[in-house]
Amino acid sequence: MATLILRDTYRALMEEMNTLEKSIKENSVKIRDAASHGDLKENAEYHAAKEAQSLVIYKKQLMQSYSPFQIIENSEIKNDKVGFGNKVTIREQDTGKVEDFFLLGTIEFELDLFSSIVTYGSPFGRALSGKRIGEDFSIEIRGKKTKFTITAIEKISAG
Repeated sequence: MATLILRDTYRALMEEMNTLEKSIKENSVKIRDAASHGDLKENAEYHAAKEAQSLVIYKKQLMQSYSPFQIIENSEIKNDKVGFGNKVTIREQDTGKVEDFFLLGTIEFELDLFSSIVTYGSPFGRALSGKRIGEDFSIEIRGKKTKFTITAIEKISAG
């Protein structure tokens, strides 16, 4: 199944992938230079460069693991009921606390593009999906059933 992703997120992802690729090349040079200093067992510069390289490669592989992508255009996002690409305002019924959440995907979460992201595949995201303004839903939080009401649904504005 394809991973849903906003068009603007896809652009940001491609920029991040280019940045990671540059970092891999730069770290390769650092590793080579550090290795030329001799004994690798006690070469802290070499080990630091290898560690940095491992982290960058891991992040790149993580981003690639989400493909294939289904790119969602802003014009495809609806706001008559909660779905991918919506900013949803909910009110907790017991406390009256009102919060906004962005129903998006894992890539938006990984790239930290929006605050208060709820991924569409999470239990909370699935509970929100398909609801309309004024509808209630419940979800168990920390062992307690909590009831919420949808108070607003908006399209996420394209950056």
